[in-house]
Amino acid sequence: MKILNYNNILEVISKKNRVSRFIGMTIGSFIIALTYNAFAVPNNLVFGGISGLAIVASNQFGIPTTIFINVVTFICIIISFFLLGVKRTSYAVTGFAMYAIMIAFTEPFAHYFYFEFDTFFLTDLIYATIYGIGAGLLYRTGFNTGGSDTIVCLLQKYFHLPTAKSSNILNGIIIGIGAIYFGIEKTLYAILFLIFSNFIVDRIILGSSVNKICFIRSRNHNQIEAYLRDELDIGYTLIDSTNGIGIIKKTIIMCVIPTDRFYDFKHELIKIDKKAILISNDCYTVDGGRTNNLISI
Repeated sequence: MKILNYNNILEVISKKNRVSRFIGMTIGSFIIALTYNAFAVPNNLVFGGISGLAIVASNQFGIPTTIFINVVTFICIIISFFLLGVKRTSYAVTGFAMYAIMIAFTEPFAHYFYFEFDTFFLTDLIYATIYGIGAGLLYRTGFNTGGSDTIVCLLQKYFHLPTAKSSNILNGIIIGIGAIYFGIEKTLYAILFLIFSNFIVDRIILGSSVNKICFIRSRNHNQIEAYLRDELDIGYTLIDSTNGIGIIKKTIIMCVIPTDRFYDFKHELIKIDKKAILISNDCYTVDGGRTNNLISI
């Protein structure tokens, strides 16, 4: 059996849905480039990344944001070719090329898409939502815009830092630079923009959790099985387990409960067995099997 490593996974992904992925990358790049030029640049919102540094460079040294982004990202990609390899870098190159085109394309008319709402707080949230939608579409295709994403990969590989921590460190430094030049108020709005847009990105990439995966251990597992089968009409799996030294044998029930029924299920479980152990977590994808949502969508 062939074991998939990182490069094998990329190769498998790259062969699937190429046309739809390219369309998603194009639309995503257009949205984030337009939002960046229409909202972030004129308001000096440094929310991280090479694009954030470009705003500082433009404001303080007169370097056009497009030129700064292209030059710095190109340097990062060259470094990535040598340190991360050709296959891994190819996704950054493709995404960067599209993003660079869209940044230059949207810059001349982006100001026509700047709208002010009742408060700047509301305006910030609305543009963060739009930016998050674009970024989510882009990242969901497996591509990225290069630049800071490449730096995060390098930190992860050579300093063994988790991706989230590497990204937070890098963005924190860039946001700190923005605070020095543009003040605390702008920085707070930039942080809000970053947090809310990342929230939207997560929703698009992972989807909304409409299910809970549950692991249940109970001495009354037959009654719980009957409740799942007859009352909720939900499939389940039985897992044989033992304690740490393999003496006491227990049966664990694994099932996926629709979120809209989870609290009713939890209440009924306590009625069946007050000493039952329930472990649950959000479940984003269920393929196959049998579930029964309260409201079918």
